[in-house]
Amino acid sequence: MRLFIPTFFLATLLSGCATAPPPLTADSPANPDAPAGVPPGRHASLRPDDATSKTRAMLAAAAKAQAEWNERGPVSGTPDEPGAPTKTDAMPSLDHSKMKGMKP
Repeated sequence: MRLFIPTFFLATLLSGCATAPPPLTADSPANPDAPAGVPPGRHASLRPDDATSKTRAMLAAAAKAQAEWNERGPVSGTPDEPGAPTKTDAMPSLDHSKMKGMKP
């Protein structure tokens, strides 16, 4: 049994190497006589695609919304309404002179 396994392994290895590989077809990439593929044009890789254009539009809209947020702050109401609060109106001013322990 000890001699059978290595002998069987060696016989299997040699029989696998003794068979001829399958023939290559004319269009197989492993065939040295196969025609070369046509490389893609470079102009397609240099322009933005639809996903890039949509992403840029979304980022521009987000930047505009962020600029409005920075200008007005977290206040309620529509900014187009007359008398709508602005960022400075959102927090009342504090008068520390009337607090105990505070000296003017």
